[in-house]
Amino acid sequence: MGKEQKKIFVVDDNSANLTACKSILKRHYEVYPVLSAAKMFELLEHIMPDLILLDVDMPEINGYEAAGRLKKNSAYNEIPIIFISGRVDPQSEAFGLNMGAVDYIHKPFTSDLLLQRIETHLSPKQ
Repeated sequence: MGKEQKKIFVVDDNSANLTACKSILKRHYEVYPVLSAAKMFELLEHIMPDLILLDVDMPEINGYEAAGRLKKNSAYNEIPIIFISGRVDPQSEAFGLNMGAVDYIHKPFTSDLLLQRIETHLSPKQ
């Protein structure tokens, strides 16, 4: 019972998306909603997440650029990244996976799908 909850950053410039993700995930994980990639990098100085859900289309630093920065930093390059995006074209998905993401989820998504994809990437490898 004393099992510590895994920490998940949800990074999206849309507060409604952050609220929706937090309500889906809060029973299972410790959720940190973040409104921008810049704020995510600030939060990383204090908290190490087990997984990052990252929107692609955000102002200033987009999700792809943020993923690139994470993957280049040895302190953060092992954190699994799942892109969550309204972009549904195969090229965007392939680009995200080539950036080092472990998964790519299209918006809108169901709670079951989100939870299953996260669990897949957070369960211990056999």
